[in-house]
Amino acid sequence: MAEDIISNLNKLQNKKVNLPGHFSEPVFIEDVRFLGSACELRVRCSDGHLEEVVLDEQEVEELQRTAATEEAPYPVAKAALLRLLLESSRIRLAYAYDPYFAVSLSGIRTLPHQIEAVYGKMIPQPRLRFLLADDPGAGKTIMAGLYIKEMKLRQAIERVLIVVPAALTIQWQDELLRFFNEYFEIVGAERDRQQLINPWQRENQIITSLDYAKQENVRERVWSQPWDLLIIDEAHKCSAYTKRRSGRSPEAEKTKRYQLAEKLTNRTDNALLLTATPHHGDDDRFAHFLRLIDSDLFPEPHRLEEKAREIRRNIFELGPDCPWAIRRLKEDLR
Repeated sequence: MAEDIISNLNKLQNKKVNLPGHFSEPVFIEDVRFLGSACELRVRCSDGHLEEVVLDEQEVEELQRTAATEEAPYPVAKAALLRLLLESSRIRLAYAYDPYFAVSLSGIRTLPHQIEAVYGKMIPQPRLRFLLADDPGAGKTIMAGLYIKEMKLRQAIERVLIVVPAALTIQWQDELLRFFNEYFEIVGAERDRQQLINPWQRENQIITSLDYAKQENVRERVWSQPWDLLIIDEAHKCSAYTKRRSGRSPEAEKTKRYQLAEKLTNRTDNALLLTATPHHGDDDRFAHFLRLIDSDLFPEPHRLEEKAREIRRNIFELGPDCPWAIRRLKEDLR
């Protein structure tokens, strides 16, 4: 093979060329090896894989005439940018290697009972239906924030709705931002009226008050949206009871707060209820309240009173092994 042909072919390395009859799209030449009057090319296809092809003398001449001069799309990466790429991948996958990754990223010192609740009870569940009923001061907001952060790191949730008493909206927003760097928009009457676009649909992370969201002109817009995670603080305020009338079957009397919570929990895969006082000494109201956790698990007490009582007893006799609830007194918290 003439020296000028060899020189021209060597110049085609790392160039984009068309090889009709061999490939249907342009490829990049990575190496050239001469075989008498023919040559062997090692090329990289557009999907990244390597191929080898042998060209005869006529194809070599045709290649020289039609060869393009476009630079290869695989330039040598800058070391600083490559390091950033690797670091971003490490952070994105860190949860797979650090079982308490959200703890490492948060600005708090977690306590053992918080780790137990979040990582021992809540995270392992593929579909969270959970009542967190620890005594006051246990840090239920912190545990909820840890769960949110961990699930977001795993890309398991995106849209989160937190429903709390009106007096606690600012506190929740402040703690989630300060400790977990998670910003939640507070949507109330004034904020809702100012928006031309439905904020319940536009925002992915919302905190709202229970008494605002329960209003008839608001609640349907709230529960019509798809939420990945619902958190209700002071959930015991959502109450219902059995109404009995002479000559008629008992029926459930539900407050507007309960109606809102019932709709939301039924339409959301992951629901977390927080309260320090789940039981007020009224078994009937408690039975209705438990249906917010899972209406398929806990029967309607006004229809199946004895069966509902038996199921409740069997479930809570599981104690620490109960996957639907955890209740710890101050003496249990260390």
